[in-house]
Amino acid sequence: MEQPKFEPTENQYKPVVAFLRKYTKKAKLLEIGAGDRTLKKFLPGNIAYESLDFDPNYGKAFFKAKHDYHFDLDKGKLPVKTNSYDIIVCLETLEHTMYPQRVIDEMKRVAKADALFFISIPNDYNILLRLYYLFGKKHKMDEAFMVVEKHLHIHKVRAKDIVELYGKNFNVKKTYYIWQSRNSMYSKTVYFIDRMINLFSNLLPGLFGRMVLMIGTKK
Repeated sequence: MEQPKFEPTENQYKPVVAFLRKYTKKAKLLEIGAGDRTLKKFLPGNIAYESLDFDPNYGKAFFKAKHDYHFDLDKGKLPVKTNSYDIIVCLETLEHTMYPQRVIDEMKRVAKADALFFISIPNDYNILLRLYYLFGKKHKMDEAFMVVEKHLHIHKVRAKDIVELYGKNFNVKKTYYIWQSRNSMYSKTVYFIDRMINLFSNLLPGLFGRMVLMIGTKK
């Protein structure tokens, strides 16, 4: 069976999918902050997929996908039983929450003792955003006075901060520094530039790692 191809803006899933396609046991996976449930189409048949997300326009047009759990992560305890999942995936979501550590604690609660975690957080001190700040340009996740109300990037952290958070909470198996931009979906030139920047992401992650992805287990 032919595997689905990755779109330019789906590159963040590549390390996750590459790891999970080698996972041979039957497993239950929960994706937190699942958006349009993109990950599901890449998973092997032995992994049962469920999703959780919060969308103020739920049932309208924001996300066409319907989630197994519709929940605001700022509200506290997840509506999920303890020790329910073998795999937890949470990509580019924690920075949108008021209390990231609480969310991590909840992820660990609903995960089984030997569960795998795949978590990513954007580095808001990458070279592009440093230039934005230098020249006074606003990023779409920095809307003035509306960051909290719209669940934008409430937390603006460095790659170093992200790595420290992972180390505090997980036994880290692998860390990836990934550069990608949404504009690469519409421009071959931007896509090429993204690939070139990625060559430097492991050398200087603080500058050229736009996203920090961790694969780990419970500590």
